Amino acid sequence: MRHRTALALALVALLAGLSGCSAEGSLSLTPVDDRALAEEASHALPTDAPPDEDERVVRRAVENGTATAVGADPPVDESLPFRHDGRFYAVDYAENGTEPGYDVGIRIDFNASSVDGAVVDYEELPAVDRDTLEFVLTQRPPDEDALEPGYDFGVGAVYTESDAESSVLVPTQEYDAVRYEGEVYPVDVEAERTELTVYRYEAELVAESHEDYADSLRERYEFELSGLSQGERDLVNGSLNDTYWVEDSDNEAFDALVDRFRAQEPVEETDYGGSYVVRYDGERYWAEIDYGSYVDEA
Repeated sequence: MRHRTALALALVALLAGLSGCSAEGSLSLTPVDDRALAEEASHALPTDAPPDEDERVVRRAVENGTATAVGADPPVDESLPFRHDGRFYAVDYAENGTEPGYDVGIRIDFNASSVDGAVVDYEELPAVDRDTLEFVLTQRPPDEDALEPGYDFGVGAVYTESDAESSVLVPTQEYDAVRYEGEVYPVDVEAERTELTVYRYEAELVAESHEDYADSLRERYEFELSGLSQGERDLVNGSLNDTYWVEDSDNEAFDALVDRFRAQEPVEETDYGGSYVVRYDGERYWAEIDYGSYVDEA
């Protein structure tokens, strides 16, 4: 199994610049019934489209109880369960040895004036190479004429020995350029031998239905937002069915709410915020809070 990592730093920087939000924190409250609560606190396992490699690992684990994957990092590392055919499964993994493979970097020149060497159509590439190139080719810049000469950005991946046997790019680059949607792009491939980790995944049924899972979420995580100051209440009301963006770093109401939330157990937590099950004025909500600058160490 290949685990891809975006190396497109220029593209990432562009997208980050376009996101444009510099808020000091935020809060959103979305009303939920049992079904909506269960779906907020889980991941869907798609059934109507060809799954990517991560989804295949989860599906194999769910359907067979266990599954094995190989990569530089765990392909799936989720704390929330996955839902499949109306049931909910926790999927966990453990390292189970190593095997040889390749650490690969592929760069693409999106504005080459000429192309030398052998060219292959994207559709004629082996599946392993198509999967690796898909991200960077579909996310190519909208204004390719504005790029500097030379290779622009690319994608990182790991290839197992089996992947490399079917590849025309790894470990030996057999083509110098790829034709994609009528355009020809030079490619540059670097592949180094490495040891890849074998991961063994196990799936455990945690709930037979949305209602059962929602019951467990309410029992473990739900808390009441009550006894609020007027400022806290105004902020919470502004976050109902919307996101309240805190634009300054000395908002006393938001500071107090951060303390209230951090005193509770989140359903899911990051270094900068978390997701919670909240009761407010008789209604149940899925709350997402970004602590922003309001905590020194989340």
